[in-house]
Amino acid sequence: MADKKKGFPTKLVKKYIDLLYMTPQEINAKEIADLLQENKGLTIELWAEMNVLEFVLPNQNSVDFEAIDPDFKTPSDAAFVKNRGIKSVYSINLCEDDLSIVTPYFEQLVEKFSGFVCADSEDFTPVYAGSSKK
Repeated sequence: MADKKKGFPTKLVKKYIDLLYMTPQEINAKEIADLLQENKGLTIELWAEMNVLEFVLPNQNSVDFEAIDPDFKTPSDAAFVKNRGIKSVYSINLCEDDLSIVTPYFEQLVEKFSGFVCADSEDFTPVYAGSSKK
């Protein structure tokens, strides 16, 4: 039987990943937006009342930051946050291919507000910027 896919353009499917930004400082999306505003080539959208921001990279892919409650329900997660004095947590959603592009922005974030950017995984690893050490 002939390959039925021949003649049809293949569409590249983007894979998105979820990361977390955790910091012992109480910060809001406007403060993050103000910091990132300094970078050329980024288009920043801020919804301050919802504590959400999105920045669009030069390749037109977006990176979303959304504040989430730092009171995790899982005992091990709650202990992790408590032991590090975490006060602000942001869920970050981005295209996996853009990780190397956005890492310098994460480092800028950590340099200004401390904390770390990590995978939204069971053990919060790997860490992409900053340190999750106690």
